[in-house]
Amino acid sequence: MISTRRNSHLAFLCALSMVVPAIFPTSLFAHGTTVSPVSRVYNVFQANPDNPSFALAANAVAMDGTLSYYTWNELSRNIPEAVTAGLPAGFDYSPWVPDGELASGGRTDPNSPDYPRTYAGLDQVSSDWPTTPVTAGETILVDFLATAPHDPSVWDVWMTTPDWTPDTPLNWAQMEFLGRPNAVLASGSYTFDLTIPSDRTGHHVLWIAWHRDDPVGEVFFATSDLMIAPDPSVMFVRGDATQDGVVNIADAIASLDHLFGGAAVDCEDALDVNDDGALDISDPISALAFLFSGGAPPLAPFPDCGDDPTADSVSCAAGPAC
Repeated sequence: MISTRRNSHLAFLCALSMVVPAIFPTSLFAHGTTVSPVSRVYNVFQANPDNPSFALAANAVAMDGTLSYYTWNELSRNIPEAVTAGLPAGFDYSPWVPDGELASGGRTDPNSPDYPRTYAGLDQVSSDWPTTPVTAGETILVDFLATAPHDPSVWDVWMTTPDWTPDTPLNWAQMEFLGRPNAVLASGSYTFDLTIPSDRTGHHVLWIAWHRDDPVGEVFFATSDLMIAPDPSVMFVRGDATQDGVVNIADAIASLDHLFGGAAVDCEDALDVNDDGALDISDPISALAFLFSGGAPPLAPFPDCGDDPTADSVSCAAGPAC
């Protein structure tokens, strides 16, 4: 099924290049995007730019026009400076791709003489972007559909940091460089393995830069939204901030200390007593109410060690020996 869909998309692009070659001064074929986990630009394309099937796609088309999303494989720009610098891993793209414009690759100005087709709609800040389900700690296969290969080239991968939330614009301060994988080309796709960081849960974003090693230095950007389930290997007791196997007043004190600038903890999920996905004063208050005034007990996992049943931005990098 995937092969059939790819073939139809490739046939469409070939036909389009013959009909309107003057519109595309650069090669239409030598491009691509991530199809697993699916990128935002490919999601909008699959939603049918002429009659988008979800609201964010409709907004994107209204902002950028249908042509941008029929040319989903054109989300790129030329940055020869990276090649001149030797294409260092984790290259600083921020001068060309500023905060708030990572998904569009900085292509937001319809009056630009170099990049008149914009992708500003991909920068919409929303938790409603379709997500691909993955699990913290697992290794996934990333599939980048290429309408033609670029070799030699390099691949660099970033992901939003644990404290990022989908109501925040994508920004460099909250992007972690995950490394430079070795991509393998076969059957029209580049693929590589990627391990999801174990401290990520909830909605996060994967950002990929595919950079050609040639004087032009064309680089393609792909932004994929993920819904990360907690790592099932990390188990804890909710409310046990000290991770000593017992929930008592020492845990409330440790939680208050952490909240007000004290020591870091390995398992913030244990401090999220009410499991609302946020660490704040309500958590130690809930713990104290449970301990001393008949309040509700901490939510699961409690009183026994277990996995977090909810996906949120609070994570547990290491739990006690359960």
